[in-house]
Amino acid sequence: MQINTSSLFVNLNGRPPALHNGFFKLGDKKIHSFYGGNTELTKENALLYRYRMANPIKIFEKDQKYKPINDISDVPREFLAQLNEEKYSWDEFRFQSAFDIEWGGDLDYIVSRLAASYVTASEHLKFHFNGTELEEHMDQLDAAVSKVMNQRADVFAENVGGFLESNGFVGEKEKIYDTIAFEYNNKIQQYSKYIQQNSDYAHLKGTEYEWLSNDIAYMAQELRKACDTVQDPGASEERYSLEEISLANRLVQDLSFDGLFDSLGNEESFGLDAGMLLLKTQLFAENNMVSKHFADKMTSAVNTRIDDIINKINNRILRLYDDPYYDKERSPIYDKSEIYDVSRMMLKIYKEKGNYSATILASIEYALNRSKSKEDKNGIIDRYKMNYYWKRFYDNSDCYRQFYYSEGIDKRTSYQKLVDSWNAYAYDVSKFNDCQIRANRLSVLA
Repeated sequence: MQINTSSLFVNLNGRPPALHNGFFKLGDKKIHSFYGGNTELTKENALLYRYRMANPIKIFEKDQKYKPINDISDVPREFLAQLNEEKYSWDEFRFQSAFDIEWGGDLDYIVSRLAASYVTASEHLKFHFNGTELEEHMDQLDAAVSKVMNQRADVFAENVGGFLESNGFVGEKEKIYDTIAFEYNNKIQQYSKYIQQNSDYAHLKGTEYEWLSNDIAYMAQELRKACDTVQDPGASEERYSLEEISLANRLVQDLSFDGLFDSLGNEESFGLDAGMLLLKTQLFAENNMVSKHFADKMTSAVNTRIDDIINKINNRILRLYDDPYYDKERSPIYDKSEIYDVSRMMLKIYKEKGNYSATILASIEYALNRSKSKEDKNGIIDRYKMNYYWKRFYDNSDCYRQFYYSEGIDKRTSYQKLVDSWNAYAYDVSKFNDCQIRANRLSVLA
C-alpha cells in the first residue's frame, strides 16, 4: 500500500480536489460530497457509499444491471453481511475523507479533527501492517500530517500574530504557533490514551456494522465524539486558547483596512467607519471565551491600526501641498480629533444603551446630523459643500445615474453594506441574532 500524500495536500490547501472514486468534492465552505467532507458521517451513508462502490453505475451503457439507490432499505441484506466477511483492502478515499477539513473557522475543530484523524490512521496502520512496511507507512503519515498541521498553524499565526506584531506587540506569531502546536500534541496524547482504554469506543464490535472499524474517517469522527465529551485538557495562563485565537482570526478578517475610508467621505463618515471597527472589537472582547488580557491586546492593536491608516491618508495629502496645482484650502488633511469624536461617541452610546443594534442606528444618525450641521454650499472645503458620501448613504440612485451601468456593480447602498457586514460578523462571533442590527422602515430614511 502507498499513501498518496500529494492528493492529501491538494485537498487541505483549499484547491479544487481531484475525483475520488467518481465523486467530486466541491471547494466551498462546506464540502458537499456523498461521503466525507465536513458534514457528519453516518452508518447509513457509509453503507450506501460501499454499495455504490461495489456496484458502480455506468451511465453511458444501455443495459445497466444496477440502478442508483438513495435509501439503505434498497441495499440487499446479504451485501451488509458480506462486508464483515471481506478481507482487508486499502481504500484511499476513506483516508482522504478523514483529512478533508475546511480552512477557516473554528481552530479547535480543525486541531481536534486533524489529531483524531492522525491517531485513527496510526491505529489503522498498526493493526494491518508490521515491520518495515509499517515504519514506511508511519513515516509517510507523520510527514503528511505534520506538514498540514504546520500549514494551518502558520495561517493563524500570520493572521492574528502578524496583526498584533504590526500594531505594537512582539513575539505574537511564535506564541500563537506554539499554542496551536501544544494543543495539537495534547490532543494526540488524549486520543491515543483514550483508544488504549476504550478499544470499542465506536460500539461496532458484534454488530452488522463492524466493518466500519476499518473506516478512518468514520472512526476519527466517533473518537472525537467519545473522547471530547469526557476529556478536559484544562486552560493555561501561559497560552492563548484555541477558541479566542479563532475569534481573533475572524475579527482580523473582518477588519478590512484597504479602502476603509471612502474618498468621497468626510470626518464624520471616517468616524463612523472607525467606530464600526471598534464596536466589532468590543463584541469580540465581550465573548466569554476571550480573556481580558487578549481582548486588551486586540483592542489596542485595532486602535493603533486605525490611527495609522488615518495618518497615511493625511501624509499622502500633505505631500500634495507642495504641488502648485493642489488646492489645500479646498481639500485639507482630515481632522483626527473630529474623526475620533464620532468613533468615541459610538462607544459611549453603546455603554449607555447596552444594545448593538440600537447603538449603530443611533450612531449613524449622530454622524449624519453632525455632518449636515457643517455643510455649506458656499464654503471652502469640498467635502462639506456637496457631500456625495452621505447623499448616497441610503440612496445610491444618483450615483448610478452618473456612471456607466454594469451588471458587476454592487448595487447595495452604503447603509446596506454596513448592515450586512455587521450582521454577518456579529452572528459569527456571538452566535446570537440579538447582536445583529434590527432595522425598521424609519431607520433607513435619509
